[in-house]
Amino acid sequence: MDLTLIDWALVTTILKVVLMALGAIAFIVLIAVLVNLAKLLKTSKATMADVDRTVAELRDSTVPIVNKLNVTVDAVNAELLRLDSIIDQVEAAGHKVTSATEAVGNVVQTPVDIVSGIADKLRHNWKVKRAEAEDSRG
Repeated sequence: MDLTLIDWALVTTILKVVLMALGAIAFIVLIAVLVNLAKLLKTSKATMADVDRTVAELRDSTVPIVNKLNVTVDAVNAELLRLDSIIDQVEAAGHKVTSATEAVGNVVQTPVDIVSGIADKLRHNWKVKRAEAEDSRG
């Protein structure tokens, strides 16, 4: 077969047909990609709408909870302040009781010390007198 005898018109026609077929295939692939992209965008839009709705529901349900929590924390703080005041009062009363106990102890202890000192002196004097009496007898 001689290369010079090639019918260039036939080759050109075949190449045109092949290029048109490839173009048609590329066009079909492009349409399929665009259709899938459109489906993806539609699904994404629906998903974003669901996310927006869920966030709104969460916001609507959490705001009252946070408000109630703030009220509860304020109430607890008020009770803690009241409890602190009560503890201060109990502590002050404890100091007063301690002071009163010490005063009563001093009031009671002073006469006891005096009586004990007198008893010690009497005992000592009695022992001295007894020893002198024994020395004088014997």
